Amino acid sequence: MTIRIRTSILVCAASFLLFASSALANDNTSKELSFVDALKGGKVKISLRYRFEGVDDDGFADEAEASTLRTSLSYRTGEYRGFSAFLEAEDVTPIFDDDNYNNAGAGSLSNDVRGVPVVADPALTEINQAYLRWRNDRITVTAGRQAINIGDQRFVGAVAWRQNHQSFDALRIAADLSPKIKLDYTFATAVRRIFGDRQEMESHLFHLPITLAKDHKLAPYGFWLDYDDLRLLSTATYGIEYTGKVPLSDRFALRFELEAAQQDDQGDNPATIDTDYFLASIGGQGKGWGIDLTWEVLGDRGDGALAFQTPLSTLHKWNGWADKFLRTPDAGLETLYVRFKGTLGSSWRYAVVYHDFTSHSGDIDYGTEIDGELVYTTPWKQTFALKVAVYDADEFSTDTQKVMLWSSYSF
Repeated sequence: MTIRIRTSILVCAASFLLFASSALANDNTSKELSFVDALKGGKVKISLRYRFEGVDDDGFADEAEASTLRTSLSYRTGEYRGFSAFLEAEDVTPIFDDDNYNNAGAGSLSNDVRGVPVVADPALTEINQAYLRWRNDRITVTAGRQAINIGDQRFVGAVAWRQNHQSFDALRIAADLSPKIKLDYTFATAVRRIFGDRQEMESHLFHLPITLAKDHKLAPYGFWLDYDDLRLLSTATYGIEYTGKVPLSDRFALRFELEAAQQDDQGDNPATIDTDYFLASIGGQGKGWGIDLTWEVLGDRGDGALAFQTPLSTLHKWNGWADKFLRTPDAGLETLYVRFKGTLGSSWRYAVVYHDFTSHSGDIDYGTEIDGELVYTTPWKQTFALKVAVYDADEFSTDTQKVMLWSSYSF
């Protein structure tokens, strides 16, 4: 019988509570004050984010209009002998009603609206994060429910764009193996997805960033996913990423990135998976602006069951904000995109991205997309933003326009 890591997490949490109770019970030592000070020195944070998201997809007779508010309340203790704890509750509530969009909620969280586009923000209230952490100068160990972002979130992320963030029931270890080598290892027993469901797994996430020189990093990685139910997504993905930046003057630098990965079937996957991933990017960075030209390939299915998939990724960040490629088509996906972004003073930032989508095999022109974003931050640190996405379909899906307007504030 396999003993899952969540048992160890519960034991760890229980041990911490027993240790804390023991410390509080001892009135004759200064340890009580240290522990109490850790609790008193904790921080409470409230975050609010309202968003309107409108979707006009030619594949549907009606448009989707979603108006939602995300509220999160969190508390982080101070440290006591290297220990700390974090608790975050979140609530997603439709403003007015939720009859004008398909919220893609799992099970009872679904609003049962069909015939309109998806805006994947189901109404719910839940504990999004609850973990115990211990750290010293070189090692940090986090046990419990937690948000996890690895690297650029291409393979593992918290999907913070959606109102319900993705989190993991996991044990994570981050260690400085040397001044230039860092280890990031996670054993996850479940992922709590944006749809409100919990998918059990026994997955290993491994990332090893190595600093070669200033502004130059090499990062081998491996993600071994073994789902209990979504078995076709049980895959082993292993690869390597190189990022670098070369200053050409005091005001301009050349930056580049190269990445390659292989994906195979893993664990209880009943099918064969054999596909690959490539990325090459070159860009320039000036004072207050940057431009990048990137070519990305998610391989086709070949003789296997699926093309290259990234089910734990922050998918909205990649392959267009119209969200047409959240699942890689069987013929794979090649994307050539140009991104220009910058700042205007200290309060404004912007981004414009052009995508050209084609298949990896079969010579299919999927379509093109233009995305734009404008963000303003007030002197009191409230954010107001406008985001648009226009997908022009050729041989994949249908023309789609999205308008996203939101404001966020934390205190």
